Amino acid sequence: MASTAIKSQDVKTDSDVIEKASATQQDWREYVAGRKSWQMTVSYLVLTSAKILDLLKVGETFTITMRERSAQSGVTGTAILKSVGQVFSVGNLAQGSFSFQGSGPIIQG
Repeated sequence: MASTAIKSQDVKTDSDVIEKASATQQDWREYVAGRKSWQMTVSYLVLTSAKILDLLKVGETFTITMRERSAQSGVTGTAILKSVGQVFSVGNLAQGSFSFQGSGPIIQG
């Protein structure tokens, strides 16, 4: 997928919150942080007819590194390709999208 012409990417991290009982008050809910997750959606240009085969890659696991083009470091994680979409419109560039579900942490590196 490294040869993919990425137009945009949307990365999100999320944390569960777990309600806890308070020893000092009973009127307001209090929470602690729970388990974390992350997702990423990538929009790209479908530049060759061979890219239609991307549709068959759902369910595969990938190591993903997110960084600026010229940067040496960023964040890396493992993710499952959850869905692939492609749009082919007459008179427009063909566009595609990947939706990844992170599996495990994203780490700096």
